[in-house]
Amino acid sequence: MKLLGALLVWAFAIPALWRVRWAYVAFVALGLLYLPAMTGFRVNPQRCDFAFNTPVLIQSLSNYPHIIQFSLFFLVTVRQFRSSGWQSLGWSTGLTMLMGAAVEIAEGVSGLHHCKAIDLVPDFIGAMLGVMVVLLARTIASAKRSRRNDDDSPHTGSQAIL
Repeated sequence: MKLLGALLVWAFAIPALWRVRWAYVAFVALGLLYLPAMTGFRVNPQRCDFAFNTPVLIQSLSNYPHIIQFSLFFLVTVRQFRSSGWQSLGWSTGLTMLMGAAVEIAEGVSGLHHCKAIDLVPDFIGAMLGVMVVLLARTIASAKRSRRNDDDSPHTGSQAIL
């Protein structure tokens, strides 16, 4: 059941990457409902841990599933914006962190996992990894467009001789 639920959530990520808005809404909604659904929507609230100390931070930095999941969430979110400027990166980072906070709250309310504020650090790292992927993709696309435009333009002067 756990695998089926995760596959269902991520199945909506694929059309959401192609800017299908209803799929993005379903992706976010199912992502938020995933943990409560694992407990049969039974509430078992646990106290959230707001401690920020070095040992817990180091342990949190090895939370690779959160880093990967929130990097992918960032990439799906950034595709929902029509503009390709810095604003889309800022909004996507903010929404990714909001989703991270919502997941931590869902962990605390469901009692399935331990709610820790420090787990927002790997979520942020995942978002920044997503920013790097987007910037790299934009740089590559820009270089390809520039190269294509250079190939299409007529050469004059010394370039025509070469």
